Order: sequence, then C-alpha cells, then structure tokens
Amino acid sequence: MLELDELFMGGGILVIGIVVAIGIAVATRILTKYFHRGIARFIVSSFGYPIAGYVLATTTYVAFHIYMPELLNISATYYQAVIVLLAVWTVYRMSMSAVDYFFPHEEHEPSRVGPILKFSLRVVIWSLGIMMVLATLQINITPLLAGAGIAGIAVALAAQDLLGNIFGGVVLYLDTPFRVGDWVKVDGQFGEVLQIGPRSTRIKTLDSQLMTIPNAKIAGDSVINFSAPQDYMLIRLKIGVAYGSDVALVKQTMKDAVENVFSTTPYLSRDEPAQANFLSFGDSSLNFELVICASKPLYYYASIDAVNCEVDRLFRERGITIPFPQREVRILNMPEKGL
Repeated sequence: MLELDELFMGGGILVIGIVVAIGIAVATRILTKYFHRGIARFIVSSFGYPIAGYVLATTTYVAFHIYMPELLNISATYYQAVIVLLAVWTVYRMSMSAVDYFFPHEEHEPSRVGPILKFSLRVVIWSLGIMMVLATLQINITPLLAGAGIAGIAVALAAQDLLGNIFGGVVLYLDTPFRVGDWVKVDGQFGEVLQIGPRSTRIKTLDSQLMTIPNAKIAGDSVINFSAPQDYMLIRLKIGVAYGSDVALVKQTMKDAVENVFSTTPYLSRDEPAQANFLSFGDSSLNFELVICASKPLYYYASIDAVNCEVDRLFRERGITIPFPQREVRILNMPEKGL
C-alpha cells in the first residue's frame, strides 16, 4: 500500500526533476543564441540538453523505483538503457559541435568538410549507440548484425547510382573545382552554381533555368570555372577585313571600339588590356583577333554584342570593309569542233 508521505516524497522529487530539466533546457537555448561561436558555445551546445535529460531520467527513476514502485515499477535495466542512450546523445552532440567549431559555416563560403564529417559521424555514432542500448537491454544483436549485413549488400546493389552520386559529392567537396556563386561550364551548359548537395549540383543557366546535374557526372567530366582564379573573363573575337585595308587603322579602330564600350557600359574590365592582333592572310580576308576582358562571366554575351556592334559602326564610319567569301570563275574560249 502506497503511503501518503512516500507519495508526496516521490511526487516532489519528480516535480523538482521536471522543473530543473526544463530550466536547464531553456538556459541552454538562451546561451546557445548568446554564444555565437567559441569554446563557450561548444560546451553549452554539447552538454546542455543532455544534462537536462540526465536530470529528468534520474529523478523519474528515483521517484518511481524507490518511493512509488506500486504506481510504476521502473526496472534498473531500463534506466541503464536510458543512461546509455543519453551518453550516446552526448557524444553525438559533442561531435557535431566539434565539427562546427573546427569547420565553421560561413555565409559566403560554406564549409565543405563539415557536412561530410557530420554525415559520417551521425551514421557511426548512432549505429554503435543503438547496438549498445540493445546490449544493455540484454537483447541478442547477432541476428540483427547478420540481417543488417545482408540488407546492406542489397541496398548497395539497388542504389549504385545514388551511392555513386554521393561519392561524387564527396569528391567535389574535397577537390573544390568550384564554389557556390561561381560561373562554370558543365556538361555543355554555362551557368551560375546555386547549390552543391550531397547527391547533385544545381546550376542556374543564362536562360534562368534550373539545371540539376548528378555529382557522379560532374566528378567524371571536365569542368571549366570562369570565376577562378579571377572573376573577370577574357573573350577572343575573330574579325576579318577586306584585302587592301590599312592594318594599323584596323587595329586602332578595334581598340577604339573597346574604349567606347568601356566608357558607356559596365560590361568590360581593365584588369587585362584589350589586344588587336593580325593573325593571318585568309582566302578572302585579312584575319584579326580582338581580345577583350569581360568584368563578370555574366556579361559574356553582352560584352560580345556591345563590342561587335561598335566595331561594325566604326568600320562603316572609317570605310573599312568586312568581306564575304568570293570566288572568281573564268571561262576560256574553246575552239569549235567539227560535227
């Protein structure tokens, strides 16, 4: 028969435990927001909530097991299993906090190693933790391990593409061929990198279309990064003029066109000077190359359009002709043959 004093004692311990646990959880939440980074945040984030769990589990066990066993008989084995689970949770939070501490996530430069470590630690810690809890409950885990091995083989065979993309994502994180915000050319498509995920990479094309490419395809293909090592971009334009044109005038005209575009638009940059080179004598034209510097990869086509339009305008103004392929055909007078 449950005595009244035991009921009050057990209920008081239970209420105190609940209040203390809630207080620790609230304090942890407040301190986590206050400490943005550093050792203080690591300690609070790692141990705050697990301590609240320890207090709640211990006071609940003491209240019912010692003072109110008639209401709820909590076995010591179950209490030990809960303590083991809380210990695993503590190790998990310590690991996640350590990754955040050593590999901080910046807004403009996301950590690439952090997500991989978190995923790996999450799988390892909780897999071992579940086995430890089952062993504490005296449950034979040998059949579970054998079944998990068979299931793992089946899953690996069924998810070859998925695993390939995940490993491709790991390669991208470690090798760093590009970052979020870079302009790249992948799989024949040119665009801005919006997101690098564990399975795929998302790119916004110049047509404002969202393209999702599996990481395994990117890892096995060549990637051109137009944002590295500099943000500006060199563009080579092929221009032909008619034979008999003044070469010096043609080169100066092309440079003047670049200067005019630079002064009227934001498309060009002075990081690299414009170059006008006389390349070769073609079949129908004198072939030149004009090298311009776009200030951003985003201005690639806009730069070409603006410079071409200005070159054409100045050529017409200065009497420089842009030829088209021509072929001269001569018919010789052949002697008439008798019938």
